[in-house]
Amino acid sequence: MRKPEEIIEEILKRRGIIDTTAYLNPHPKYLEKSEKLISKDVAGKILNKLKKAKSIVIYSDYDVDGVTSSVLFSKFLSEIGIKNYRVVIPSRFKDGYGLNIKRIEEEWDKDPFDFLITFDCGISSRKEVEYLRSKGVFVVITDHHLPLDDVPNADIIINPKLTASADRGDYYLCGCGVAFKLIHMIKNVIGNGVDLKKYLDLVALATVADIVPLVGDNRILVKYGLDVINSNPSLGVKSLMAVAGLKGDVGSYHLGFVLGPRINASGRLDIADTSYHLLVCEDETDAKVLASKLDELNEARKKECDEIFEEAISMMEETDGNGICLYQKHWNKGVIGIVASRLVERYNTSVILFGTNVDKEDDNGIISGSGRTADGVDLFGFLSEIDKVYPGLMIKYGGHTKACGLSVYEKNFEKFKSVFHRMLKDVEFSDTKVSYDLALSFSDLNERLVEFIKKMEPFGYGNENPRFLFKNVELLDFRKIGTGEHLSLNLQQNGQRFRGVWFNGDENRIDSTLDIVANLDFNEYNGNRYIQLKVVGIV
Repeated sequence: MRKPEEIIEEILKRRGIIDTTAYLNPHPKYLEKSEKLISKDVAGKILNKLKKAKSIVIYSDYDVDGVTSSVLFSKFLSEIGIKNYRVVIPSRFKDGYGLNIKRIEEEWDKDPFDFLITFDCGISSRKEVEYLRSKGVFVVITDHHLPLDDVPNADIIINPKLTASADRGDYYLCGCGVAFKLIHMIKNVIGNGVDLKKYLDLVALATVADIVPLVGDNRILVKYGLDVINSNPSLGVKSLMAVAGLKGDVGSYHLGFVLGPRINASGRLDIADTSYHLLVCEDETDAKVLASKLDELNEARKKECDEIFEEAISMMEETDGNGICLYQKHWNKGVIGIVASRLVERYNTSVILFGTNVDKEDDNGIISGSGRTADGVDLFGFLSEIDKVYPGLMIKYGGHTKACGLSVYEKNFEKFKSVFHRMLKDVEFSDTKVSYDLALSFSDLNERLVEFIKKMEPFGYGNENPRFLFKNVELLDFRKIGTGEHLSLNLQQNGQRFRGVWFNGDENRIDSTLDIVANLDFNEYNGNRYIQLKVVGIV
């Protein structure tokens, strides 16, 4: 029998966590100082330009990260008395990702502006920034994506990927995290008592939904953001929780798989304005209407994803070599990234799916790709290598290590697909999709261990809920629960019994003796609390 402290210590050691005190006690005092990312002089310059600007444009991406950034910054500007701004959230279908010349021209013709700030985009928008500068616009780029070799000639660029190293706490901030650091420094310049804590629900939502690593500052911001959500959420978030049927404490899982997808649904199927208006809404009736609309869009999004997923699987025989690269003209480019993630989960490889606008404005022969990958490939680095070897094959690309977006001409899809498979040929992906932290026995399990594990929260990408391997476990019996897709298990090892649950479990993998990988948690029912094994796979 191993002590809980020893088990946790070994997990953290294996994960490379050196300062265990700071890790197990995430507190604002451990945040990287904002001035490391944005100096007080830079923040002062931005504030001065904002105050003098005749017209301000806040331009963001259309996903959760971009929308929440726009909400956070616009609310903050109003709070400090600056109200001559307008928020521009581009259409995924009409404008595409990042700064778009045509959209900028439309905004200029509508009402010329002299200040533009981006959130969650812009780091690869060289031509667009040059255009804005030629118009005399003061341009601030705030982003967190990996930069290309030649960054835009903006007046100010704020991006931790340019100024921080991977071991610094703010390196992995999402776009909304960068926005929060910016308003923190502007607040310091002003010197007033603006309460920034209320904005942390937005930062937490963006951080988890954007799948950036929950390490360093991100883990602290999400922890305190969840505190805000569970105590005093903004009206928009509260309305979204209600329509999603969330009761009790909200955790990082709910941000990533319940609330986040509903906010994203707006930009995936239509325009992201609905999500923005909900999150800035101050009228309860209007908030309910907007939240309901997002819920309906999310249901439509799930149906569309299921259909594309099944069709993609039926096309698998068309793939060769490593990786999956598929295209159908009728696939909605707004949802293919979700489907790519599901294919990665099933096939443990790199996946890029291509789609189009589908019944919306013509793409002019351009198709859009969305990629996700299992361990073994840095997707952004991979696309950068393709661009070096085959310059011009991709019209545009960008993203993260685990996720990317790109566009190619439809006529060049087969060539891109061939290059994609050929360059992935020698990549070695992990043999097993069910990894684990440690091997334990049932005799190691007790409530103190589970309590220690809970100190590792919030969980998410980069800070996963610990998984444990239990070998030679006897299955006493099992039954189907829910609508039949989940399994409830009675398990025994060396005379000790525990209950287990396997969501979306594969009944064909069930045997009398099992080697299982599982998370540990408490299950509370009728006032009783007991340890439950959440099975994630059988090895």
